[in-house]
Amino acid sequence: MHNTIVEQAKHSIHAVHELIHAVFTDQDGNGAAAIDRLLPAFAEHFSMVTTAGAIVSREQVEQMFRGAVGARPGLEILVSDMHTVWHEGHSAAIRYKETHRLEQKETSRLSVVVIRIHEHSAQWLYLHETPLS
Repeated sequence: MHNTIVEQAKHSIHAVHELIHAVFTDQDGNGAAAIDRLLPAFAEHFSMVTTAGAIVSREQVEQMFRGAVGARPGLEILVSDMHTVWHEGHSAAIRYKETHRLEQKETSRLSVVVIRIHEHSAQWLYLHETPLS
């Protein structure tokens, strides 16, 4: 069991990206089912800033995932360089590097996510992505 808020938040980052990978690759035919496990990780009023600078809502994120099942077979996602930016009470902000590899092309981004932990369940409140390559 992850016994601190920060450890639980970091665990959530890995778990969410494993589900995102399952959606994009649909390797075992469970990409659509992965969406149903992924969506509860995002708070009702979740929003994010994409690498292109667009501000999107939870509903828009859901639509994107539903349209992306199996769209990137062969995709690899690597999460690294996690750093706690802020922690107070049951919430934490974590910065991490996310790298996507597909067909000999690699792109990376730095992201900061604000996560609230409630009864050992993580909810993402906000995500901000900045492209590196």
